[in-house]
Amino acid sequence: MNGVQRLMPFPPERVLEDAAVERGLAPTRLHALLLPVWQVEIRATVTEGEDFHLIDRHLERGLAYGGLTTVAELAVFFALEESLVAQAVRFLTRTGHIAEHGGRIALTALGLRSVQDDRRYVVTREDRRKLYFEALSCTPLPRTHYDERKVTPLAGEAVQKLLNSKQFPRFTMVSVMTGFDHGALTRLAAQTDREQRDRLNLPVALDQVQSMGGEDLVHLPVHVVRGLREDGRSGLLVYSQVGSEPDRDLTAVIERADGIMAAIEAEEREAEHHEASLRAAETWLAQQGLEAHRPERRGDGTYSVPLPPSAYGADGIPLTRVGSYTVRGSSFFHLWCPDENLRKRALLARLDLRLGGGRRATRADVEAYVDRLARQLDLAVPDLRRLRRGAENTGYQGLAAQLARLAGDQEPR
Repeated sequence: MNGVQRLMPFPPERVLEDAAVERGLAPTRLHALLLPVWQVEIRATVTEGEDFHLIDRHLERGLAYGGLTTVAELAVFFALEESLVAQAVRFLTRTGHIAEHGGRIALTALGLRSVQDDRRYVVTREDRRKLYFEALSCTPLPRTHYDERKVTPLAGEAVQKLLNSKQFPRFTMVSVMTGFDHGALTRLAAQTDREQRDRLNLPVALDQVQSMGGEDLVHLPVHVVRGLREDGRSGLLVYSQVGSEPDRDLTAVIERADGIMAAIEAEEREAEHHEASLRAAETWLAQQGLEAHRPERRGDGTYSVPLPPSAYGADGIPLTRVGSYTVRGSSFFHLWCPDENLRKRALLARLDLRLGGGRRATRADVEAYVDRLARQLDLAVPDLRRLRRGAENTGYQGLAAQLARLAGDQEPR
């Protein structure tokens, strides 16, 4: 597996399939971009929320709603040892939830808010953390982009290595002409919507925010699929490192970035002028020894390569490639076979690949995957028993056994 494949969770061919089959966007062009992102280190006073300890919750609710004002009253009301209540009150005083006035205790504003939200809020001063803003409009990125297990911001040599890669599709760096907008920090700190703050990976409150001067420009790799929606309008989807579904936040970034859209459209016009997709398909056919076959231009301007059943199989193109895309640069073409029986065999081959090695799956998962494959291969959706019979007849015995178990035709071992 090369570096580009490791960088993105799914290959570009899978991205094109998802756009076409799951999102109703008929792909016409694929672009690979490096989006600029500001990685900003800040220092701030932070209020975080966490679950209450059981005793703390009851004591604070007693102060808020029970008219209780002393340790002794709390102990009697909750039938607890006074020493245990005193210890809890000392802790809640240190964390800013309780204050004493003239021998009486009461909740602070922080404590009252904690009771109202049923979240124990904790204030941390001089907290340091990194925040991410896409650099085209200084919009904060959501929590999903902070997952270091999936997302790898690139800088320096890593960017150059990707730009110099000969793997398809080739990545293009998106440049930014302005520095970081410090007003973005003020706007972020002023965000009051609780759900939005959580979505943006923000604590409950962010006060006295100061940039530490560590405003580094990094880049996120994305695949951009342009295409036609079912209503005939043009559209695009952006796929990032976050997961298998389109990244709605980065899709919105690209859609409103006039400069990027102008560059994308200019590149597409240039590719169309040179018939890049046609040339890519013709070159691929020559490499496979299939020069006798010709690409066919579809109504949306893309190309399909229809091949007879004899071109597929152990000595030819793998069955699993039927109905898929082949990417060359920012161009691609669609592999097809007009023969319905061959496409049914291709469905079984793809399903066997998915469930191979004894991999377990639920009936719902398999039925959802079969539905996707059937739509991709322009077939009626078969039920599991029918699939099992097909698997038995074509030699996929392991697949047949799994389908029999899922269909309830035999007891699981």
